Amino acid sequence: MIQTMRTAVGSIWLALAMGAVILGGSAPEGSGAPQPAGTGRVAVAPQMILGANGEGKKAQELLQAGHPSEARAVAEKDLQTSIAQSGFSSFGNMVSYNNLAVAYTAEGKYAEAHKLFARAIGLGRAAVSQGLMAAGYSAGSTYTQAGAGSGKGVAVQKKILALCLFNNSIAYRREGDLVKAARFQADARKLDPSLPELK
Repeated sequence: MIQTMRTAVGSIWLALAMGAVILGGSAPEGSGAPQPAGTGRVAVAPQMILGANGEGKKAQELLQAGHPSEARAVAEKDLQTSIAQSGFSSFGNMVSYNNLAVAYTAEGKYAEAHKLFARAIGLGRAAVSQGLMAAGYSAGSTYTQAGAGSGKGVAVQKKILALCLFNNSIAYRREGDLVKAARFQADARKLDPSLPELK
């Protein structure tokens, strides 16, 4: 399922994880292809977030084609471009940090992935907090910092943050740390209860 959400900095396409759940089977690292059922495992691929200007699209295509190292190289370029355009602490960088972390997860480089997810999550939490504060101070007015705002802006930020948390949960699950996976999944589902609950 893909949803379009508008923010103060444009549209962000969210590729949500619903279609990636494979019940009763498993998938090889970096692949979306289901394996024969019967192993009792649930495999989920972390999701790229596609930006309004096509950010993440090429990396996603490369991942889906089974080329995780090439996807990582493209995601790294996207992040460099994003930082050059907006600085290190912009909410807009959250998408690029998430996408590079997804590519690292597909390569099985979990330590690198967790660092990038942490950066994306930190930016997301700051944006949600600022947006909620702004809405509290002047209900009905729009908070003008990029990506922040009352009403729909905060809802968009929460959805994106939830997906980043959920992706980090998947990375921990693949790594075998089910305790941390459960914690990040619970945080994600508090923000977006429509995300699947993985056991």
